[in-house]
Amino acid sequence: MGCAALGQGHRPLPAGSPELLVGRSVVVHVVASEDLEPDVLRALARPLVTLWLTTRSNTLRDSTLTTLSRFGAAYVQLRPPLAKVDGQALAAAPRAGLWLQPDARWPELLQRWRAARPVALELAGPLDEALAAQSAAMKPAQVRWRPAGAVDVLQWARFRQLAPRRTAVVSPDLLLARDCGDRLADEAAAELHVATALAVGDGVFPCGKGTRVQVPPDVDPWLLKSLVVRDPSVELVVTVGDDVRLVGATRRLLEALGR
Repeated sequence: MGCAALGQGHRPLPAGSPELLVGRSVVVHVVASEDLEPDVLRALARPLVTLWLTTRSNTLRDSTLTTLSRFGAAYVQLRPPLAKVDGQALAAAPRAGLWLQPDARWPELLQRWRAARPVALELAGPLDEALAAQSAAMKPAQVRWRPAGAVDVLQWARFRQLAPRRTAVVSPDLLLARDCGDRLADEAAAELHVATALAVGDGVFPCGKGTRVQVPPDVDPWLLKSLVVRDPSVELVVTVGDDVRLVGATRRLLEALGR
């Protein structure tokens, strides 16, 4: 049975439902590569667009770094060790956050280069006590966790303590449908692909506000409208990589949201 047939909660909305312009308040996360030319990247800059910049190294072009300030928020993927010259170059993007994976070297490096920058931490696999302690030492503002296999109570308790904003990537094998009722800002939120959202309908655990839904740039307008109307706190995730064609499609998506 296809996903669309299962997505009873996301069929086209009836006539008279709000226009898609309700999407003007929706946060859009754009995952893009440093290989995009800065002027191409700049075409996606909007106040409610958060840029997640993937990198090949810690050495970024000055023109790319200055472009980051045009986004509502931006995070730069970095890896240890961070050379002095690269740390100094980050001054060109004083508001940009740091997008990191856990590493024992980061706490000392962050003392030198973090300043007031937020840290977004990327976790994958089992969340044991050692990884939780290492992650907490980095004082992240938000954590995105991709579990592997079943998640027990201890892992979930550690996850809940790591950061003010927590997002758990929900794969089909970890899917837990649930009628969440009111979504709470201080609870962890789910991130899932739009096909998974279709399969489960309206409810999925975890139940925090700001569920992130991964969508293609050319997502059907009726589905986009349904996602936004049914959960005004929903956030969209669009991956463009280094593909200029996907940048154009994402720009049209932003325009459809009223940006």
